[in-house]
Amino acid sequence: MGIFNYNGKIYKFLEKFWNVVWISVLWIVCSIPIVTIGASSCAAYYSMVKSVRKNEDRATRDFFKSFKQNFVQATIMTVVYLIVGAAFAVATWFYYHREGEFNLGLRWFFYILILVYLCTITHAFSWLSRYTMTTVHALTYPIVITLMHLGNSLGLIVFWAACAIVLYWSYNTFLFAPLLLVMPGFKCLLDTFLIEPILKKYESIALKNEGNSNETGDSETSEAEKV
Repeated sequence: MGIFNYNGKIYKFLEKFWNVVWISVLWIVCSIPIVTIGASSCAAYYSMVKSVRKNEDRATRDFFKSFKQNFVQATIMTVVYLIVGAAFAVATWFYYHREGEFNLGLRWFFYILILVYLCTITHAFSWLSRYTMTTVHALTYPIVITLMHLGNSLGLIVFWAACAIVLYWSYNTFLFAPLLLVMPGFKCLLDTFLIEPILKKYESIALKNEGNSNETGDSETSEAEKV
């Protein structure tokens, strides 16, 4: 009977499962204005680590704490990423409709850039959720991290691809809506297993840069407030 009590394994599993689903719902709702996707992603990653990975069970409070903390900076970054994403979309349409005019090597280079772009976004908002830094650093560090940790980046690409495949497979079935609802949360949880080791590895560098930012007045939020 011990597994069914408040501290039992089944209860703990269901508690974690619910937190993942709830964080997913919060991410979707708070991302509806589109430009708030970055702030929502910061909040989802932060609360996922705190409430699911660290068992603190404060998903809602942690989500909105991070959402509010990173709102302005994450929104600026989101606009930048949306502009870059729109450029990729236009280029993709152009390549698709004028296929014969571009060589295979150029096409694969373009596809690799898109994959790096997706990994960079994932790293950027998870990093911002943890450490205080200037917007320039928050936009440039993830590019370097993506290229320096290709194994982890490949894993993130696999997660993106898996989500796309599952949603495509479930399209026009009764599973599509529930999967669409819970997919962001479970992808975020999987991302933490690849991103957390990197965040910890570069923690000293991040804190050093944060200290420099605070000294020059570039940032008002301290690391103690984000963790």
